[in-house]
Amino acid sequence: MFRLFNHGSNRRGPVGVIGALITFTLSTMSLVGQQATRLASEFDRRLGPPSTFQKPIAWEVADHTLLLQGAILGGGSYLFDAVDTQGLIPGNEGWEAFYAGITDLRVTRRMPNSVAYGIDGRVIFDGASSSNFNFNDTRFDIYLRGRWGQISYGDFDDRNLLLISGRTGLAGEATLFYDGFFSPPGGRAFRYRARYSSFLVDAAIDEDGNTYNVSLLYRSPTRTRKDSWSLDYHGGDFMNRYERNGITAAYDIAYGSWNFKVAGAWDRFNPYANFARFDRIAGSVCVSYKFEALTTAAGVMLSQTNGSHLETTYTAGFRYDLARGLALNGGYFYIDSDSLGTDGLPVAAGNFSGMRTSISYRF
Repeated sequence: MFRLFNHGSNRRGPVGVIGALITFTLSTMSLVGQQATRLASEFDRRLGPPSTFQKPIAWEVADHTLLLQGAILGGGSYLFDAVDTQGLIPGNEGWEAFYAGITDLRVTRRMPNSVAYGIDGRVIFDGASSSNFNFNDTRFDIYLRGRWGQISYGDFDDRNLLLISGRTGLAGEATLFYDGFFSPPGGRAFRYRARYSSFLVDAAIDEDGNTYNVSLLYRSPTRTRKDSWSLDYHGGDFMNRYERNGITAAYDIAYGSWNFKVAGAWDRFNPYANFARFDRIAGSVCVSYKFEALTTAAGVMLSQTNGSHLETTYTAGFRYDLARGLALNGGYFYIDSDSLGTDGLPVAAGNFSGMRTSISYRF
């Protein structure tokens, strides 16, 4: 997470590059306050890890390195039943075409004393054939990085990067809705990230102090397998309706082409209005297998909110790597979750099932 990319040696005109950077940054700044409907981590699951030979487009301008990278995907979805989608899946019952994309522009400079500084900009867009084209999420980070870690301000990365959960082990269009850290804060935050031996630490607090979280990830590689543990605490405001405190813990084991993840989450909500406190608990299991260019995965989550009936979510999907950066994706998903708090309002609701296929390209 804290490495620099291997930069290419291509050089372009500095005036054009700097002009593009200024335009991108100003457009990012002008869209403060828009909330994402899709997370950047959703693209990682669909696209898979970048190829060893895949490099971002790079320029060197005035001792600064500029990197441009991203991904686009398009496909179709079919909803068998759409009683309540809560905006999780675009479109209506039946077939619907959809599109999505993510573009990153990064500028960094590494100084002789090993300290680096820079700015990262990100645009995420998505939509369906029944809706208008929409740039629905713009992000940025300004950071300073050294041997002691990285200090940053912004919202470029999702604040669940260190969290192991069932959904992070899926492939293609498979989705476990509301798994684990089911609603990471989206506000711009002051953030500290660092590596201490086998530990990764990520701590953040919003600029207004309303939400905060601390994550810890430990990796223990051995000769035959890799084990990882994660622990995340998140607290503060949730949906402008509750004071929330929650913990998510998980374990991950990778053995050859197999990968298994087990996660559990507990959240306590205290309504601002005059209603009683209530809890939400959830557990998920995910397994994936990679055979040559094909990766398959399946997952299930069981949860309960406010002591009500058992909520179920399960999914299965695949990703087939056609060429470098190009992949075919598919998946089936199901969710049955009323998830009502003591105030009678939904917390993590949804009741629908369907399937999606897509073609994705990473550049």
